[in-house]
Amino acid sequence: MPLIDIQVMEGVFTKDEKARMIEAVTRGFGSVAGAAMAEATSTRIHEIKPGSWGYGGRVFSLEDAQAIKARG
Repeated sequence: MPLIDIQVMEGVFTKDEKARMIEAVTRGFGSVAGAAMAEATSTRIHEIKPGSWGYGGRVFSLEDAQAIKARG
C-alpha cells in the first residue's frame, strides 16, 4: 500500500537512528491514515553518498550534514 521514502546522507545516522526514523514516520502517518494503513505501510531510507547532494548550487558535504545534526 503506501510507500514512504526518506533520503539522508550516508554516514550521518546510525542503524538505531534509522530504525527510530522508520518507526516514528510510520507512526506519524498512521496517526492520520489509521492503524490499519500504518501496518500496510512500507518505509525506505535511501542513503545518498556525500558529494552527490547539493542545494543552492553547492555540494552538500558529510561535514555539513553532521554539523546540522549536531545542532539538534
